[in-house]
Amino acid sequence: MKVSHIMFASVIAAVLGDVLLLSHNRSEEDEWAVFRESHHCKPLGVTDGSNRAGYQCDDGQIHYRWRQMR
Repeated sequence: MKVSHIMFASVIAAVLGDVLLLSHNRSEEDEWAVFRESHHCKPLGVTDGSNRAGYQCDDGQIHYRWRQMR
């Protein structure tokens, strides 16, 4: 097998892996949005200086979500 074929296959595998990871991440964000709306979650202020965002929900718990750095 030629090196160029191996490199091409590696690039294709990396692209497919990224697509799968991005689609999975989107579905989890959609699930969180539905949960947040149905449980009337309200954002809390800065909790501990980290990249976490806290939400107080009507289930009596504080749920933390990681904020993406831009």
